[in-house]
Amino acid sequence: MVSHAKKKRLDFDDPNSLTDEDIVSLTGITKEQFEFLVSSVSKLKKSANRSPRTAIAILLVKLKTGLSHRYLATLFGIGSKRKVSKIVQQAKSALSEDFVPSYIGFHHISRDEIIENHTTNFATQLFSNFLSDSVITIMDGTYIYIQKSNKFKFQRRCFSMHKHRPLLKPMVVTSTDGYILSILGSYLADGKNNDASIVQHMMRSNDENMMKWFKKDDILILDRGFRDALEFLHACGFQTESPAFLAKSARQFSTEDANLSRLVTKIRWTVESVNARIKTLKHGKYLRIVGAICNKFKPPLITSVEEHCDIARSMLEKSKQPNLLQERVLKDKALGKRSREWVPLHDCKHYDNFPKLTVDYLRSLTFGVYQLYQAPNYADQHLDNDGDIDIFLHTVSSSIVQAKIQSRHTSCKQYCLWLEFNEDNDTHPVNGWFCECKAGARTVGCCAHVATILWYMGHARHTDYKTKTNRYSNAFKDASVDIETETDLESD
Repeated sequence: MVSHAKKKRLDFDDPNSLTDEDIVSLTGITKEQFEFLVSSVSKLKKSANRSPRTAIAILLVKLKTGLSHRYLATLFGIGSKRKVSKIVQQAKSALSEDFVPSYIGFHHISRDEIIENHTTNFATQLFSNFLSDSVITIMDGTYIYIQKSNKFKFQRRCFSMHKHRPLLKPMVVTSTDGYILSILGSYLADGKNNDASIVQHMMRSNDENMMKWFKKDDILILDRGFRDALEFLHACGFQTESPAFLAKSARQFSTEDANLSRLVTKIRWTVESVNARIKTLKHGKYLRIVGAICNKFKPPLITSVEEHCDIARSMLEKSKQPNLLQERVLKDKALGKRSREWVPLHDCKHYDNFPKLTVDYLRSLTFGVYQLYQAPNYADQHLDNDGDIDIFLHTVSSSIVQAKIQSRHTSCKQYCLWLEFNEDNDTHPVNGWFCECKAGARTVGCCAHVATILWYMGHARHTDYKTKTNRYSNAFKDASVDIETETDLESD
């Protein structure tokens, strides 16, 4: 029985014991990539408990699966979890010394290589117009959840009031195609360690000699959390691009601010995708190991093609255009009236003559896929008991339709939106849109509420699209549902 159990244990020393698919499932990299990783580590020598291949495999499986050392000891046939812990530390140290410095950190790659090989056409067209040798980078503070510490001071310093959990915050710096320049930190998570204070600390302490790597007029793509550091960054010689801030008492961004914010988010999404790759892992050296593996083995998150230049130019042109439909709605009380006779979508007289829209045309309107990805989810929340869409519309004029869409966040909130179309124009059948949500006035793409109506009326209803079953709601009980009791029946 013992010998049979050993055969069932994971054996990375035997090249034929695991298929390439097995290795990908366990480690996240292919067999060929695993061989390269092992060959890169020269300081990890064979010992009585494990080979270098087994040590690297144990660390990768731990990072991929999050299994405890006790489970790993069983899977690899190691005597105890204490031995596994020692092996993990040895593998981590070896990779950090032999592999990581070649694939992550400001010192490992030149500015010219970032500009030539890791800067997208979108970024250069939108923010430098191909006229500058400035490096365009994206910075974002992510978070790594940790267990609650029994050291009270550390417990307070690592507790995030934003996430309401203990965590640590690494700062991720990437190029515009998702290549990781560096992962700095990790930092504590209390109020003294927000994104703005972290980036100032990084640059004042000159981590990894980064201030020598950066040059004057380099462009940083940031989110709103860096607001308090913008003046400092400008004084350091950086140009910054970040989404606009909503003015006090304002309910909606202006068309100009919403458009400029959309240009930033068109570039900034890559760092969020990078964060998704590393967010579930441990802090410290593990993050840099994962970042180096991603840089070496993972493909870019976005690859530039000539078409991207045309799309970027179109976005820039539209960013300077006013929202004419918004102006009409705000001026014409008849158009902006909310107390209307709303009719179900299928009963609207524009339902049959609304132009058919292809997926490619919809993408040209949204300048991306996120809004179209959300559209079915917005539509599905408007299902009635019979499985039909119960979105309500109002016919404003022969070319304008008004609709109501339920907010995804708040049950008591619905957004009104207006669509202007031309059924006789096959090239540009949609003339404009306006929604009451925060970003609904922009002309560079549209919000997800507008995209939902465009997607359903112009495309989904002409295809074999089927709404998703609400299996999650049906699987749980709802205490808010009235239940008729015998007493209720007797009183009737």
